[in-house]
Amino acid sequence: MTFATQQALILLLVLAVPFIGAFACYGLGRYSSRLRDFSVSVTSVLTFAIIGFGIPYAIPNLTIRIPIESEHLFYTPVLALTPLSYTVLLISIFVWMCAGLFALGYMPEEQRTNRFYSFWLFTLFATLGVLIAGDFISLYTSFELLTLSTFILINHAKTQESLAAARKYLFLGLFGGFFILAGIGLLYTVTGSIAVAPVYGLSQEMAALISVCMIIGFGVKAGIYPLHVWLPDAHTAAPTPASSILSGVMIKVGAYGIIITSFFILAPTGFFEPLSLFNSKAGILLIWIALITMIFAVFLALMQTNSKRMLAYHSISQMGFIILGIGCGLYLGEAGATGYAGGLYHLVNHALFKALLFLSVGAVFLRTGELNMYRIGGLFRSMPFVGIAMAVGVFAISGVPGFNGFVSKAFIHHALVDAQALGGLLLLPAEAIFIIACGGTVASTGKLLLFTFFGEKKAHVSYTGRTPLLVTAGLVGLMIPIILLGLFPGLGMSLILPAAAVFPFSIPGIEYLAGYLGAGGSAVYTSYTLGMAGLEILVGLGIFVAYVIFGWFHWEKQIPSAISPDAWYKRSTGAILRFSHLVGVDLLTRIQQATGSADQYLQKKHSSVSLRHKSKIDYLSTIEGGILLITLVLGMYLVLFTLIPLL
Repeated sequence: MTFATQQALILLLVLAVPFIGAFACYGLGRYSSRLRDFSVSVTSVLTFAIIGFGIPYAIPNLTIRIPIESEHLFYTPVLALTPLSYTVLLISIFVWMCAGLFALGYMPEEQRTNRFYSFWLFTLFATLGVLIAGDFISLYTSFELLTLSTFILINHAKTQESLAAARKYLFLGLFGGFFILAGIGLLYTVTGSIAVAPVYGLSQEMAALISVCMIIGFGVKAGIYPLHVWLPDAHTAAPTPASSILSGVMIKVGAYGIIITSFFILAPTGFFEPLSLFNSKAGILLIWIALITMIFAVFLALMQTNSKRMLAYHSISQMGFIILGIGCGLYLGEAGATGYAGGLYHLVNHALFKALLFLSVGAVFLRTGELNMYRIGGLFRSMPFVGIAMAVGVFAISGVPGFNGFVSKAFIHHALVDAQALGGLLLLPAEAIFIIACGGTVASTGKLLLFTFFGEKKAHVSYTGRTPLLVTAGLVGLMIPIILLGLFPGLGMSLILPAAAVFPFSIPGIEYLAGYLGAGGSAVYTSYTLGMAGLEILVGLGIFVAYVIFGWFHWEKQIPSAISPDAWYKRSTGAILRFSHLVGVDLLTRIQQATGSADQYLQKKHSSVSLRHKSKIDYLSTIEGGILLITLVLGMYLVLFTLIPLL
C-alpha cells in the first residue's frame, strides 16, 4: 500500500466508521442493549483514535486534497484536510466521545434509545463530513444531512414542545441551506470552481455578495443574532447528551463555515493590502454582529429559570465571542493573527466548557427530575463531584484565570483593543460592551451554580439514586483539558498556530503567537490580563447584586414584538405555512383523485383527522406535509440553478 493510498484510506475511515456504526448499533439494539451500547462506545473511541493518532501519522503536515473519481457522479468529490479543519475535527470527536460516555449512563431512563444512538452516530458522520469536505458540494450535502439528523435528535421525546422546536430548527436549517447553495452557485458561476480553498480574483462586489449568502447560511447553524431563534427551544427540548453536542460541536460547524468564508472568500480580495477598505468594512460588520449577539443573549440568559435554556442563550453569546475574534482578524488584515487565533481558540474552549455545563445540568436532572434552578438548591452535599464539575465549567466560561476560557478571551480582548485603536468612533463602545458581556456571563452562570448546589434543599424535590459511573466519566473527560489548557496555554496554541500560519498574516503576528508555545502560562498571565479578568468578575458581581436587589432575575415581560427575532420568525413562517397548506391540500387532493392509493394510506395513518382540517402547524408533521416541504425546497433549488447561469 502506497503512502498516498494510506492517506486516502485514513480520511475515508473517518467517515466510514461512524456511518457503519450508525446502522450497526440500531441492528444490534434490536437484540441486546448491551451490544448496542458497546458498539456506540467502540465507534466513538475508534473514530477518535483515527483522528487523534491516525491522521497525524499518515498526514504529518495536516494538509492534503484527495479527489474521489467516479463515473457515476456529476462532479468530483474531494476529501481535504487543513490545520484549521483538523483543529475543529479533533475537538469535535473528543467532545462527542465524552458526551457519548455520559449518554450511556443517562439514556437508559429514556425511550427510543435505539433510534437515538443510531442518529447520534449518523449526526457525527455528517459533522465530520462537513469538516473534511474539500469542495462546497460535498460540504453542502453533509451540512444538509446534519440538519436532517439533528431534527430527529431534537424531537427525540416526541412531545408537542420537542416537535415544535425541531420544526423551527428544520425550517431555519433549510432556509440557511438555501443561502449556502446560492453562494455556491454564484461562486461556481464566477470562478468555475467549487473548491474549499482561498479564492483570488473576485471583484469586491461579488466577494461581498457570495460572503453574505454564506454567512447567513452558516450563521443560522452558528446561532448568531438574529438567526438564533431555533437554538433556545432546541437545546431545551433535546435530551441532555444531544444538547451538549448541539452546543459543543454542531454550532461550531456554523462557526467553521463563517471562518472559511471570511478568510477564503473575503480576505483574499484585499488581504495583501494592510487594512484595505474592503476588509475594514467586512471586519467592522462582523465585529458589530458579534457584539450585538454577545450582549443581547447574555442578558436574556440572566432572566432564565430553566437551566438548559439559560445555557442555550449562553451558547449564542459565546458564539458572539468567537465571531468577534474572527471579525477583528479580518479587520486588522495582515496584523489580525491574534484575533483569528483568539476566535479559533475560543471555539475549542467553548466546545469543552459548554458541553461540561450541559452534562452537569443533565446529571442534576437525572437525580432530581428538575431543570428549574430555583426549585432545587443544596445539592452539593449529595452530589459534590457534579458540583465541582459545574464549578469548573462556570469558572471556564467566566474567564477566571487558571481555566481555558481566560486564555482565549485574553487573545480576543487583545485583538479588540488593537482594532478599536484603529476604528475610531465606529468601535468606540466595543471594549465596554465586551466587558459588560463578560460580566453578564459571570452573573448568570454564577446564579446557576449557587442556586443549584448551595442553599437549602427544596422539600418538594426528590433526590434519588446515585450518579452513574459513565456519567461521571464523561464529566471527568471534559474537565481535564479545560484545566490543562488554562494552566498551559501552549498546548492549545500548538493546534492554533499551524491553523493561523496557512493564512497570509504578517510574520511578526505569527511569531507573537509562536511565543506562547514554550512559555507555559507566563506569556498570558500578565498583570494586564489578570487585571482585566478581575474587572470583568467585579462587573459580574455588580450585575448579580443589581439583579437580586431589583428582582430582575424574575423579569417576566416579553421583548416587544417589533424587535423580537422570535416574533419575526413566527410572522414569516405563519404566512409561508398558510400558503403551503392551501397549495399542498389542493395538490394532494388531485393526487389522491388520480391514484386513490394515497387517500387510503392517509386514512389508515390519520383516520381520526381530516386532511382539510389539520392546523397549519400540525400539517408539516404529516407524511404529505413533509413531501410538500421537500418538493418546495427542491423546486427553489432548481429555479436557483436555472437562473444563476443567466446572471
